[in-house]
Amino acid sequence: MFDLNAILKTASLTSDVTDLVSDLVGKKERQVRKIKFFRYKEGNLGIAFFDSQTIHGEYWIENIPVPAEYEPVFEASGFDIGTKYDVVLLGLQPFSADKKVLRTPAIQKRLLSVIFEAIA
Repeated sequence: MFDLNAILKTASLTSDVTDLVSDLVGKKERQVRKIKFFRYKEGNLGIAFFDSQTIHGEYWIENIPVPAEYEPVFEASGFDIGTKYDVVLLGLQPFSADKKVLRTPAIQKRLLSVIFEAIA
């Protein structure tokens, strides 16, 4: 009998095995769990979105640019460039997203609004 739990020995529940296999084959639904503020080479502020719960340790999902009007809020916030923050600290719960979703202007606008309201 084929027993994936016994073969992998890293997962104790069927859902863990399913999650592991879906991650291995690239079919896992990504969850935004962490964000990082960064600067593009031009100096503009950006936010990178990550899924931190993968078999690969971490999965980068997408970057979005931050409009200049948010720059003073970020500067006064005490948050650091290059540090990854849990989305819960920024007024969000982990959420399903992929590159296509995060590239949607309406989604970007709403995310930026929530994030910058939380850090203000």
